[in-house]
Amino acid sequence: MNKRKISLRALLDDPRSRAVISLLCALVLWSVVTMAINPGAETTIRGVPVDFDYGAGGYTSLGLDIIDYPEMEVAVYCTGDGVDIGSLNESSFLVYPDYSAVKSSGKVNLPLKVEVADSRLANRVTVELASGQSNTVEIVFDAVVERTFKVSAQIEGLQLATGYVLNRTTVSPAEITVTGPESEVDQINRVVAPVVVNGALADSAMIQAELELRDPYGQPMALEYAEPSATMADVSFVVNQIATLPLTVDFINTPPGFDVSKLPYKLSQESLTVSGPTRQIATMTELSVGYFDLSTFAMDEDWALSIELPEDVVNQENVSAVTLSFDSSKLASKTFNVSKDNIRVINLPSNYQLEVETARINNVVLVGPIEEIENLSASSVVARIDAQDIQVTVGQQNVAVEIYVPSASGIFAVGTYPVQCDITSE
Repeated sequence: MNKRKISLRALLDDPRSRAVISLLCALVLWSVVTMAINPGAETTIRGVPVDFDYGAGGYTSLGLDIIDYPEMEVAVYCTGDGVDIGSLNESSFLVYPDYSAVKSSGKVNLPLKVEVADSRLANRVTVELASGQSNTVEIVFDAVVERTFKVSAQIEGLQLATGYVLNRTTVSPAEITVTGPESEVDQINRVVAPVVVNGALADSAMIQAELELRDPYGQPMALEYAEPSATMADVSFVVNQIATLPLTVDFINTPPGFDVSKLPYKLSQESLTVSGPTRQIATMTELSVGYFDLSTFAMDEDWALSIELPEDVVNQENVSAVTLSFDSSKLASKTFNVSKDNIRVINLPSNYQLEVETARINNVVLVGPIEEIENLSASSVVARIDAQDIQVTVGQQNVAVEIYVPSASGIFAVGTYPVQCDITSE
């Protein structure tokens, strides 16, 4: 039996075959168009973030800034060719608030806009916010300011142990800055650090406090948007011990062997109440009001001496100076001429020689207790040159001498007395 051969030409010439082939081609083309190109494709892409920075010039040009906004994601409904739609994801869109509606500070409800981020797809894909969700967003706008406020301590229950005084209270930080919406920052009147002190303080102490912002009525206020530079502060109490100490004066330009106790002097105030750190006060037995130069003494005169206290010691009385006075009725003065023979030189280096060229020192005024002055003679008065107190150089120079009476411990000289000297070297 012979097999029948089917040729392609015969199939194409057969009307029924051509109809079947055409139908198959149409089915293939329809599948390609619907599955690949699909001009009527649609999809919804979720989790698209809202960009609040886009178009910020719409509010920054008004001197405003965003104070508060929600973290927000939306769903975007898209239509277009299947190929284009298939290439889209969450990052393919630009969703942003329409800031053109912002006119002033405050809370504003703005519509959301959506665009395709790739400009090449802008005319081929249609996008809009998917239904069933909010197409607006609420944003708070205001001018952002920075203000500085002094921090003050609000103390409750502070007591001090007997014999102690509060020297000062310090707060650290001493001031803070608050940055935020002008409308909110303007409500702040002051900043306080409230502390409660338990027990009587006998030493310095530090307590940490949470800062409170107060409104003009003194009521605490909570910040909604503004931020302070600090929320805690250290409140320190510097506590001093009180002591009453005798006042003394130091005398300078006293002669060798001088007995200060023979000076009939007194201060207008014998003692002074002060305070200071406990360790420092414990070592103090007296307070010096300064120095008095005996060479400037004059009968029947008083001298005001400023009270200068050691560092960290505080004057607890309203006294800044005392008066030094002498009982001149117990003193006498006498004037002498001191001969060259009574001028002594001490501490001169061995390779130098000092020759006093002044024949005598005239009109030397001596002051002392009456009984010592009455028995004093010129031969008892000595003038001394201490080479340690001068610059020893070859040549002539004027040198101040020190006047004293070796046999009397209560006599001193008033004024200064130079002599001419000639210094040579060996």
